[in-house]
Amino acid sequence: MRLAFLTMVWRDYWLLDKWVSHNEKLVPRRQLYVVNHGGDPEVDRIAEGCNLIHVPRDEITPDLTRRRWDLVGGITNGLLAFHDRVICTDVDELLVYTGSQGSLLDHLGRAPMEGQALSPVGLNLIPTPEDAEDETLPVLQRHPNALVSAKYTKPCIAGERVVYTVGGHGLVRGRFRIDPEILLFHLHYVTPDYAERMAARQDIVSASKAQNENAEAPLNMPKRHWINWAKPDMIRDKEFGIFARARALDVAQGFDQCAEILRGAVVSEGKKTVVEPAIVTKDPVRIVVPKALYSAI
Repeated sequence: MRLAFLTMVWRDYWLLDKWVSHNEKLVPRRQLYVVNHGGDPEVDRIAEGCNLIHVPRDEITPDLTRRRWDLVGGITNGLLAFHDRVICTDVDELLVYTGSQGSLLDHLGRAPMEGQALSPVGLNLIPTPEDAEDETLPVLQRHPNALVSAKYTKPCIAGERVVYTVGGHGLVRGRFRIDPEILLFHLHYVTPDYAERMAARQDIVSASKAQNENAEAPLNMPKRHWINWAKPDMIRDKEFGIFARARALDVAQGFDQCAEILRGAVVSEGKKTVVEPAIVTKDPVRIVVPKALYSAI
C-alpha cells in the first residue's frame, strides 16, 4: 500500500507541526506533500524533509478557496498515478484509525472503496470550561468533547480520480463510503493561536474586498461568500450552540452509530454528493473521545 498525505498551508505553524508529526508516524516525510502558499520560510522549516511545493500568494482573490481546491484536487489526482491512496485534508484535520488490526495503512489496504474515495467519521473538537489547561497534554486528552459533524465527514481518502467540492466536503460526479473505523478530528477551535488565526482571516477579507472593488471588472460575489472568514465568531458561536443542544452518544464500543447517522445524511443533488449538515443538525450528536484514543493526537 503506497500512501501519500497532502495539505496546503498559510501561516498555521502550530497546526502544520501537528500535521507533520502525526502523519510521519505512518509514512516517511517524503510522502507528505505540503503546498506552501506564499513560500513562507517558517513553513519550509517545519516541513523540512517533506515534499514541498511553493505557490505564489501575490494576490488574494474572492475565489481563493475555489482556486485552492482546484489545485489540491489536481495534485491529488496526479499523485494517484504513483500511490494507491492519497489523503488530502486541510492542515487542521487529522485522521485516527480505531480498529484493532494493524495501522491505518494496513486498514486502507483491506478497506473497500465503493466509489472514488473513503470518508472518515467527522468529529469537530469543541473546547469546554472543563478542558485541561495544561498545553503539554495530548490534544484529545485536553479537549475530549466533539460534535459528530457532517461538514467534516469528507471524502478525503482518494483511491481514484476525484473532483472535490469547495472545501473538499464532497465530490463532483463521484461516490464515497463512510468508514466507522477512521475518524477525522477537526482541530480548528482548539488551537492555542485561535484568536491570531481569526484576525489574519479578517485581514484577508478586507484586502480581498478592497482589491475586488478597485478592479477594472469587479466580481459580483454573494453576500455570504466570505462570511466564514469575515465573521468567524458568528460561525463558532453557532457551532457551540449546536453542541450545547446535542444529545450524548456513547462511543466506547466504536463509532458505527455515528457512521449510520452520517450515512443517513448523504445527499446527491445534480453533480454533487455531500453529507448534508442541515440533516445532521436536526438531531445533533456529541461524543466524548474514549481515553484509549487520548494519545492519538
